[in-house]
Amino acid sequence: MALPKKISPDYIKEAVVEVRYLSSVSPEVLIGIFYEAFDETWFYTNKPKQAPVLPPKTAGIVQDITLKVGVESFLFNDKINIRLLPNSLVFTCLNSYIGWEEYKQEIERALTIFNSTKKITSWFRVGVRYISEYPNKNLKDCIKFTFSFGLPQVESVTTAFRSEFNYEGSKVILNLNNKVPVVSFDPVSKQNTIVLTSITDIDVFNDGLRIDNLPDLLKMIEDCHFKEKELYFEMLEKEFLHSLNPQY
Repeated sequence: MALPKKISPDYIKEAVVEVRYLSSVSPEVLIGIFYEAFDETWFYTNKPKQAPVLPPKTAGIVQDITLKVGVESFLFNDKINIRLLPNSLVFTCLNSYIGWEEYKQEIERALTIFNSTKKITSWFRVGVRYISEYPNKNLKDCIKFTFSFGLPQVESVTTAFRSEFNYEGSKVILNLNNKVPVVSFDPVSKQNTIVLTSITDIDVFNDGLRIDNLPDLLKMIEDCHFKEKELYFEMLEKEFLHSLNPQY
């Protein structure tokens, strides 16, 4: 199928790109080396401007990128946030999603700087993960999936589905959550409220790699993103996709 170049609204809550690497230098020393390599348009902090937004833990989702090891370190500019973990770089948009082309350019710019330190010997894992939230929507009206089990007379209040599979040479973890309670801030009442929210969470990744140059790393990131996009749009109901005003 033809894939849209843009949809509105996109419902994207978080777009995470993670790359894992090998280095002969300790993580503590690397952070200092990385920091010195970035210019004044980047800022360093041990508190994120915006931490990655992930689905509720009750959804049964593996959230390995949220593990905390000692004091956390972050680099950010006016568009993206980079979480510096031992042997891992986790990219997220600083505020709302800025679109893949712009996001990819920012990631490439940052990876070029990391690579210029010559302290990274190879890259062994690449992952792209998109989390979309649909407040007050039933997921069955959005995607081609039916939540059912052996008691057809029973209608689930909330539902969580998880699947791991291979797709065109990559691994995929798919999590679908229907009408789970999510805390949301109401700007009118200025109070937190509970909103029943449906969630699609698609994580496409390749591991066991040995990439030793930047062009191949960027190509792998682009490949994971394309498969992510392909899977997402293949899942959508035609009527719901039409409501997103797709541009081709």
